[in-house]
Amino acid sequence: MNIFRAMALAVIATVAFTACSDDETYDVMGNPDNLVYFKANADNTFRGTVVHTPVGHFGALKAVFPVRIQRPAAQDTRVTAVIDNSLIDAYNADHGTSYIAMPAEAVDASQLSTTIMKDSAKAQSDVVVALVESALAKLTAPAYLLPVRIATVEGDGVGSEERGIGYVVVNTEEKLVKNISDASEMTGSLLTGYSGWTAVYSSGVAIEAADLFDEDVTNGPQLRTDGDGGKTCTVTIDMQQPQNVSGLRLARYYVNYWGWWIEEYYFSAVRIELSNDGQQWTDCGTALDADMPRQDGYQHVAFYTGVPARYLRLTIESGESSVSSLAELGVYVAE
Repeated sequence: MNIFRAMALAVIATVAFTACSDDETYDVMGNPDNLVYFKANADNTFRGTVVHTPVGHFGALKAVFPVRIQRPAAQDTRVTAVIDNSLIDAYNADHGTSYIAMPAEAVDASQLSTTIMKDSAKAQSDVVVALVESALAKLTAPAYLLPVRIATVEGDGVGSEERGIGYVVVNTEEKLVKNISDASEMTGSLLTGYSGWTAVYSSGVAIEAADLFDEDVTNGPQLRTDGDGGKTCTVTIDMQQPQNVSGLRLARYYVNYWGWWIEEYYFSAVRIELSNDGQQWTDCGTALDADMPRQDGYQHVAFYTGVPARYLRLTIESGESSVSSLAELGVYVAE
């Protein structure tokens, strides 16, 4: 009986060892192929934004897809990727997006091939695609998708259907507001004469020009009647004649029982619109608190260039606080 038990155990051990040995020829998904794949990031996707401004187009983006093979290549292996726009519809359906194909002239696709040397699991170089700076102006749609797929593997292995695909997502935006880090970066000159200018909130509350342009951040109407319980308000300024506006200097009004807290309260966001007739408005973009350097109780907003306009409309937000009134306004003008 002991002899038969020992023989049975020996057979079980042999079967178990054989099964483990066979498993070594499969990947973790049970695929017997030696898969070639991209190893860039979690979803093999790069994202960037192209910004169109009055002074140029910006948005350098370089997507680097390292190429790997599951097990060291049995021979030198040439891997070639392609731009495959046929994948866009499926991507949009899966992600609820509406991306379109990127113009070919806007893409540098000169680095789509690489080699995995024998006994190596890494390619000698990466698959790389980049935006062509001189063609950024051609990217006028809201968003683009650039799919990159491993198309051919010459040597050992096959391209992975799942991880052999990467994506580059490019959004575009029109922007006049320029991000600066310090008030010293403001361009143009701060006006000193505001005679005849008028300002009124969308609720109808007027602001006395004498208070708005007197460089005193402690006075101004304490507005609590506009949208969102006073957290958001819109003010329209008539500058009486066209100004070549290149930036703004803003101060937020906030006073409580203990007086004016100059270093405690600032606008969280300011949407800026300009107009020549008070009817047709150009949206210059929204400046967030982080985009508006602070100095002496003021926040500063810079434009890429001067823009001629007579009317200025500001939609200002105060974040968590309940007051977003405008205490002081300054306008920078370009020469």
